[in-house]
Order: sequence, then structure tokens, then C-alpha cells
Amino acid sequence: MAVVIFGPNQRLAFYKPGNMRWVEFPTRDKRFEDVIFFQEKIYAINEEGQLYEFDTKTRAGLKGGIHETRPPSEIPIGPQKLKYLIGCANGSLLMLVRHVRHPSRKIRREFETYKFDIYELKRNRKEWSTLDNLDNYILSIGFNSSVQIPVPFLSKGNQIWFTDNQIELQSSFYDPVPQDIGIFDLDHGSFQRVLLEVKFFCPPVWLLP
Repeated sequence: MAVVIFGPNQRLAFYKPGNMRWVEFPTRDKRFEDVIFFQEKIYAINEEGQLYEFDTKTRAGLKGGIHETRPPSEIPIGPQKLKYLIGCANGSLLMLVRHVRHPSRKIRREFETYKFDIYELKRNRKEWSTLDNLDNYILSIGFNSSVQIPVPFLSKGNQIWFTDNQIELQSSFYDPVPQDIGIFDLDHGSFQRVLLEVKFFCPPVWLLP
């Protein structure tokens, strides 16, 4: 199965082998920001932090809709408050909010990341809680997918590795600019920017084993 966020209103559609066409999800909501497969279900999040859950294993086909969990009361909303979903090894679900802003005029980028908020929905719970420590894990987020991975060799945990998924707003084929790529360390609350001199023509993505 494949799932996509499509169109100017950022709606959801899916495709199964044997289908003649893509099928739109049974929801009138729009402005979805991320969608993942997790524990044989599809989870999606919209710009307001509302979680959706769909079951693909029912005889009737795709079933589901708004999840019973309400968005966190303090969750930031807006075009520069990007949201990601990540399924964890312990069965919990993470929602990561990425804050971006216009940098100083000395930096030739349209946007840069300056803050992250992490919310956790533990298994069989109905309420998001804030999370400020990832222990021995790293969150890798970007244009193609977002995952939780154990600490690699010669690295450290409690970090967020991020690439740029707003490249269409930052550059064009004729005028590429350095992208918003780096590492955020939760222990120190600090950012490390990488590939500052590299100009990309297409969105950089993570390649994970």
C-alpha cells in the first residue's frame, strides 16, 4: 500500500495493489502534514495537531477517522510550525513540532529551524504528554520519512537530526541556496548546522539501513 498527501489542500489518498485508482481517505479534513504506517495502521496528523487513525485490515476496507486523543492544548499552529509523526519501538507515538523562522539577512536561507517540541502518546493512553528526553535514541526527520533509531556507533543519543522539507520555498533550479539541515542536541539545547556551503537542487533525504 502507498499513502500520499496531495494537492494544495494537503488531503490524503491511498493505493492498494489491484486498485484501478487512488482512493481518497474518508474524511473531509485537510491540511495534513504527515502520515505514517505504524503497527499495521495508518496515522496522520493535521496542522492543528489532530491525530487520525485508519485500519487497513478490515473486510470493509479502510476504516477509521479522528482519533479519540485531543491535540495538546498548547500546541503551536501555523505555516511555520511543522508537525511530524514517529512510531517508537516501545509502541508509543511521537508528535514532533518543528519551529522555523526567517533568519537574519546575513544568512541566505528563507527559513531556519530554531526550536522543537516533542509530544508522546503512550500505548493505550488517550492524552499527549510532553517529552524532553530521548534517552539513547535519535529522531531523524525530513522530507521522505521520520524515524526513531538507536544511537549509532561513535554518536550520542537525545538528538534530533533534520533535513529541509521546505525546499520549494527556499530555492529554484536556477537559484539553489543552502538548506536548513542540522542536529539539535536536547542535552544542551543547541543546534549544529551542517552542509552550509552545499546548494541542493532537490530535497535531501535520509538513507537508513
